[in-house]
This record gives sequence, structure tokens and C-alpha cells, in this order.
Amino acid sequence: MERNKILVLGSKGMLGGQLMEVFGSEAVGWDRSEADVMQVESLKLKVESLKPSIIINCVAYNDVDGAEDNRELAFLLNSQVPKNLSEIANACTSTLVHFSTNYVFDGEKGEYGETDGAHPLSVYGQSKAEGEKQIIISCKKYYIIRTAVLFGPKGQSELSKKSFVNLMLELSQKTDTIKAVSTEVNSITYTKDLAQMVKVLLFQNSPYGIYHLTNSGQASWYDYAKEIFAITKKSINLIPVSRSEFPRKAKTPQKAVLINTKLPNLRPWQEALREFLTTS
Repeated sequence: MERNKILVLGSKGMLGGQLMEVFGSEAVGWDRSEADVMQVESLKLKVESLKPSIIINCVAYNDVDGAEDNRELAFLLNSQVPKNLSEIANACTSTLVHFSTNYVFDGEKGEYGETDGAHPLSVYGQSKAEGEKQIIISCKKYYIIRTAVLFGPKGQSELSKKSFVNLMLELSQKTDTIKAVSTEVNSITYTKDLAQMVKVLLFQNSPYGIYHLTNSGQASWYDYAKEIFAITKKSINLIPVSRSEFPRKAKTPQKAVLINTKLPNLRPWQEALREFLTTS
């Protein structure tokens, strides 16, 4: 197979599916049925036979609250797998692309650039921060892309998580009064825009390292829900509440907005959300 093939692991997830769309015939997609990332030896042999120039890892343990009770699995998928993929990428002289999160930060600073140090509050955040560290130590050619609060077309995999957009729209069909947290602020990211910028990042030979990629702007969960209902013209009594109304197992940052200082800014999240809700 041609040396310029791009391997997407987790190709049937929400982000993996968009990367498959963006890279088209250049991409080879493997999901759980094609490759078990936890079986490192068989994965290594399979990747070596493909000889991809780029390995994009969309496999992760993304259940933030669940990680509090499943620490071992979270660290296996979010830390050990990236370390294994780093070694496989080195053996194949491939570039590794890996996705991380704004939850590697504690929220004390509010807005974070690519060089800010990680200080996670939750097991999920700790496992993702450790995954970043393993790649930096082990991998010769890598891009770590931190992103946050993804929305977009649902992935084909039955394990693909529903986005906040889907959850709000489903909830709005059952009730006309919804509470949303106004005391936590994040960046928001459209998977279609993220996938397209990953392609730019790779094809313009950007320097290896850590990148922040989200849509422009920031929002609380309340702001986000308000925009969803405004665009879809749903008449909802939306009530802003503090995090204490919806206690979580995992401690999450109060404000962890990712500032992109290395690449062109993506369009505002409101514009991306409007496109998604009116065309999909």
C-alpha cells in the first residue's frame, strides 16, 4: 500500500468519522472490529504491514465521571495506548496525531495556551495528561491536539458518545423547562472544522508539538444550550444554575478555555453550530 496512507484509529467515532470524510481515499479507517488497540503486538504487526505515513489516534476513554470508578481502564486507554502507539509510530517512521483535552487544566487561570503546564483535577484529566507526557517522552514525530466539548454528526460506532447538542434536543422533546450550568465555561468545537484543520496542520508541515484547536469563543453550558434553542427556534424555559445543582463524581475546571496561538483561528462556535443544526 502507498506510503502516504493515513491510518485513523477509532474511525467510527464522532471525530474519527469526520477525519475519514476529510482525508477521503488517503485514509484507512480501523475501529474496534478491525483493530484492538489493547492487543499491542497484533496491532503493531497490522500497522507495520500497512506502513502509514500518519497514524491518527481517536481512541480514548471519554467518560469523565466514569473514569473516577474505572481508573485502570482510563489510564490504559488514555495513557498506555498512546505510549504503545508512539513506539509503533517510531518503528514505522510514522507521525502520530493524538487528541487531548482542556481537562488537563485546573481552571484557575481561566484561559490556557499551548505551553501552559497541566494540572488536572479528575482521573480523566490525569489520564489524558499522562498520555500527553508518554507521547512527548516516547514519540519522535507527533502532534498533540488539545480540544474541548465536541459536537457534530454522531459516529457510526454504538459506543460513540452523544454530544451536548443531541442531549439538549432530546431533552427538549420531553420537557419545556431545562436547567443548565452557567458557572462552568469551556471552548466548543465542531468536529467538521477540527478535522479540516487537522488536515491543514499535517499538510503544511507544521512543527511537531502541542496545538490547541477549538472554534473561536467560549461559553457556559447555559450559553451553549441557549444558542441551540435559539437556532432551532424551540421555546424552552432555560434556567441558569450553578454546578452544585448537578453534582458530578469528577471535579471539573470552572473555566478552562483553550487559546490557539499557533494556527489560524477557526470560525466562531455559534456559526459552526448554526451550520450543523440547519444543514444536518
